[in-house]
Amino acid sequence: MDYPRDPITTEPTVPTRPRRKRTRPSPWTKPLSFLLVLVLWGGLVYGGCYYAKQYIDRTIQDVQQTNAMNVRAIKDRLDTLAAKIQEIEDVLQQADQTLASSGSTQKELNKKIAELDRQLQELEKSLNILKEAP
Repeated sequence: MDYPRDPITTEPTVPTRPRRKRTRPSPWTKPLSFLLVLVLWGGLVYGGCYYAKQYIDRTIQDVQQTNAMNVRAIKDRLDTLAAKIQEIEDVLQQADQTLASSGSTQKELNKKIAELDRQLQELEKSLNILKEAP
């Protein structure tokens, strides 16, 4: 490129860019950037807390549903055992009159009743534990 020559020095003159005037940063730049970072940080903390609360609530609800199903199953078993015990007691009362002389049959029936009573108590304990669970 041919640049125009300076008439005094006869050297080519290179066009120079006009100098930009230095501007001082606004006095609001730092406080605004700090405020922006603070707001973003607060948003992240809030979002994390919200997500954690949702997760905990969902988990508690799942546990409650599972406990409700377990309580229902134990109640059904408890009702079945109570009906069986009542049936055995009825049969025992009827058989008591005719089998008063037969001690071995009476002992077997008493063992069966004792076993069913033990199972009933265990189921009642399990039911109470599940009812107390959150």
